[in-house]
Amino acid sequence: MNMEIVKSGSAEAEVRIAGMLQVHKFIVASEKTGFGEIPVLVPEKKVTLPTTEAMKVANQLDLPVRSASGTVFPQGKFAKDFALK
Repeated sequence: MNMEIVKSGSAEAEVRIAGMLQVHKFIVASEKTGFGEIPVLVPEKKVTLPTTEAMKVANQLDLPVRSASGTVFPQGKFAKDFALK
């Protein structure tokens, strides 16, 4: 888990939406799960983030990302890996 991003509260990442490469700011929010609360990155602007781009951002920043179809985790990680203790 990238604790620097969690402490700062936001991060920027490049995403491709509708064929255009854009830089978007992601805000750290918390989400309740069965393992406790986990930090999740949410796009600052109300943008429909495609699942494929959410997967890229999650792997790049090593944090879960909320997309149009749900929460996406970095490859090989699950909610229990991000539970705040």
